[in-house]
Amino acid sequence: MTPLDWIGLGLFALGFFGYAHIARLAGRGRNLNMMMHEVRRTWMQRLMTRTDRIVDSALTGHTVNSMSFFSSATILIVAGLIGVLAQADAALALMARWHFIDAGDPALFQLKLLGMVILLVLAFFRFTWALRQYNYCCALVGAVPLALNDYPHRTERAEQVAMVYTSALDSFNSGIRCYYFAVAWIAWLAGPIPFIAGIFLVMAVLLRRQVISRAARAVQRFVELNPPDRWPPDQWPPRE
Repeated sequence: MTPLDWIGLGLFALGFFGYAHIARLAGRGRNLNMMMHEVRRTWMQRLMTRTDRIVDSALTGHTVNSMSFFSSATILIVAGLIGVLAQADAALALMARWHFIDAGDPALFQLKLLGMVILLVLAFFRFTWALRQYNYCCALVGAVPLALNDYPHRTERAEQVAMVYTSALDSFNSGIRCYYFAVAWIAWLAGPIPFIAGIFLVMAVLLRRQVISRAARAVQRFVELNPPDRWPPDQWPPRE
């Protein structure tokens, strides 16, 4: 490995493990994921006051299908990469014909493949953990008190459901980010310079979406116009 390879690995580790902190700094504490937690908290507070919760159930069930799909797809990709790793010499000989590929010696090529396997295995664990947490969230949503019942802890219960919901989606988003960083890792096959360029490109795309995208601005404005409600137990709004 050349010094540029080591620099690329260091930048990759910094971006991958420090992404949450970097996104928080870039958004000055107001990135898209953080604002979406406030939206979910408001959603759960409204859920407590509704008698008809069909739409809430449909929205909750839709995300489960996405998590299941990514979990299944990821384990299939890992199985394929393990097969390539077992035939690393043949794969390296084939890729050596491509002029834009600089995989280095066989040991370095195997290291790159192994890193890809580890990255996607991590994504698989995050997807499955997100799926389990989402199942917990579904149970919590199903257990919320009826809108017509007098329940003294509605605000606190809404907060707890929103926290589990956000924790599940944070794990899901973390698994999705593994795919983004896998694109940068693949660029390492072309050499250390494309690897470093891929890292900066992936970070720029992710941070732009979190901080200055149209969706981020819209959610920020929504939160400003609809701050989370914190009613005392005896002053809840009229039930729908």
